[in-house]
Amino acid sequence: MDFIKDEMLTHIPMCVHPEPKKVLLIGKNGSIVNELKKHQNSELQVLDAKDALISLQEFDEGSIDIVIVSTNLFESDRVFWGLVKRVLSFKGVVSSVVSSFVDKEAKAKTQMETMGEYFRIVMPYLFIQQHCGFALFASNMLHPTADINLQRADLTEGFRYYNSDIAIATFAMPNMIRKEFRGLIKS
Repeated sequence: MDFIKDEMLTHIPMCVHPEPKKVLLIGKNGSIVNELKKHQNSELQVLDAKDALISLQEFDEGSIDIVIVSTNLFESDRVFWGLVKRVLSFKGVVSSVVSSFVDKEAKAKTQMETMGEYFRIVMPYLFIQQHCGFALFASNMLHPTADINLQRADLTEGFRYYNSDIAIATFAMPNMIRKEFRGLIKS
């Protein structure tokens, strides 16, 4: 059932960015690489998580359209998120794994606070596997539900879980999360 998490980390940003040409995956994940192949006009670069801080410094400023973070090594690392913001293009988008909003609230809050220092929009989303999975969307320009490309979301071949209805519904939060994270969710 990990394919659900991998589809959601991949296709949420890929179907929001208007022209995702350059994608950076941080944390080797073959399933996400396969998901990204469904978007044929994108160039992919993959960074091993252990080398990410050094490697990110080598990228040109504003050179990446989408960053997908499939590791939790950098949850609240300000240097890491500052480097991610630096490499993102003007309309750049980030999706990242995050700690559970239900049983690891403090870790999730810290990551949202850290990302909130660098991005104007920071929104949690959830998906159902065998249990709830959680991720974060961040951007300075694009909104995950207002800017979704419905044609790309519904007409790209090969999705098993993701579609435009899921993409919009995934950002609906239960009251317990909305109340607990009020002020950190930036939409």
